[in-house]
Amino acid sequence: MKLGASLSQRQTQKLVMTQDLRQSIELLSLSTLELSDKIQNELLENPLLDEVGLDEKTKMPELFSIDEVKRLEKLNHEKSTDVNWQDSYSLEGPRSYDTEASDRNQKYIESSTRGETLEEHLLNQLRMIKLTKLEFEIGEVLISMIDDKGFITDDLGIVSNEMGYPEAKVRRVLQVVNELDPIGIGAKDMQETLLIQGKILFPDNTLLHQLIGEFLSDLEKVDYKKIAKNLKITEEEILTLARLIKKLEPYPATTYQGRKVDYVVADVVVKEVGNEFNIFINDEWLPKLSIQEEYRELLNHKLPPKEKEYFQTKYSSAQWLIRSIQQRRQTLQRVVSCIIDFQVDFFRGGIGHIKPLTLKEVAEKLNLHESTISRITTNKYIQTTWGIFELKWFFSSGVKSTEGGKESSKKIHEIIRNLVKDEDENNPLSDQDIVELMEKKGIEIARRTVAKYRKVLRILPSNERKRISSLKG
Repeated sequence: MKLGASLSQRQTQKLVMTQDLRQSIELLSLSTLELSDKIQNELLENPLLDEVGLDEKTKMPELFSIDEVKRLEKLNHEKSTDVNWQDSYSLEGPRSYDTEASDRNQKYIESSTRGETLEEHLLNQLRMIKLTKLEFEIGEVLISMIDDKGFITDDLGIVSNEMGYPEAKVRRVLQVVNELDPIGIGAKDMQETLLIQGKILFPDNTLLHQLIGEFLSDLEKVDYKKIAKNLKITEEEILTLARLIKKLEPYPATTYQGRKVDYVVADVVVKEVGNEFNIFINDEWLPKLSIQEEYRELLNHKLPPKEKEYFQTKYSSAQWLIRSIQQRRQTLQRVVSCIIDFQVDFFRGGIGHIKPLTLKEVAEKLNLHESTISRITTNKYIQTTWGIFELKWFFSSGVKSTEGGKESSKKIHEIIRNLVKDEDENNPLSDQDIVELMEKKGIEIARRTVAKYRKVLRILPSNERKRISSLKG
């Protein structure tokens, strides 16, 4: 058989990801606020685009702080039981400590001055301390190394060698930084920052210092018996010390209020009128775009090739942007309408009536691709009678019921939370007890599934809940 290279032609069909198509897909996943920024950028970059209807532009819609959205989104999911050590701290990662915003007007937010950054805040304090020039330079470097949680995780020995400074001097300056506001900033981890805060705020409480320094992980596990044995104190005294630790800040950088609060806009508002649901796409305040007539007419005139190519490119881009925005609006309305059809019981009755729903089910009903449904529900919020929810919240897996159907995992979460909330504190429900109570409600669920959901909800096992109850008593 003869082998050799040859040329041949073959005709095939394939989807080409053009710049316009990429832009259209990108718009789907943008929130309303992000879309507003995108439009403003296009108005600056594309001379053919014009903003119309400025005089009739409606005022900004109501804004909600991220913290408030999370609170409203979990209106019936707020954990009201197990007020314990794990409610406040975990060695695994930080929680959100954003404060609720009092001002919800976007114009005020946009016109507000840029807040002082944490780095600027620390450097301003450092300048007020009597330091040598070398010490101040070391302090600047250390402050620049602080991460989003407020820690310096790099090895100081390696850092001092790289800077060419004595390690002892670097550590002395770091102690100065640790005492700046917020206290404990620049520590290597959560345990160290709590210890620094404990020594500064409670200097005479040596038991507290020892508890943080040696038994923090045991405290998180609520292993009071082990701690009491080692410290030779009662479990009641340990609980008192734990309350003091809860007043400390495990991630000092998250408490700094110099930054602006992040906001979201409810992209969709759903209101029930009579027996029907009205869907309002909350984009009336967005700039309305059109193509300037003088430029449109200019394309009909003879122009130099480069100029004509430029204007044609910009004209095509402007047309595509206007169409893409309209298509995004229509797709969002269709998807929300479909979600309402699937979750009509939720919209009428609340979280206890949420049903299992997948992206595939919505995609098949609307004859769209799953990726399109995923994109259009990303970073979008919907305002309902029951609060503000992210659109992706409506998609969840299901658990079999005895009637042959399925119950949403979110509904199961709610039932478990309420069962624990209403339990006898002196005789808390075990996972098996919850399984049996679920069966009475017509829901088949395995004990290991209950244990998994309980961990998701940050609910302690029954034996630890009982121990905390006895300590409270």
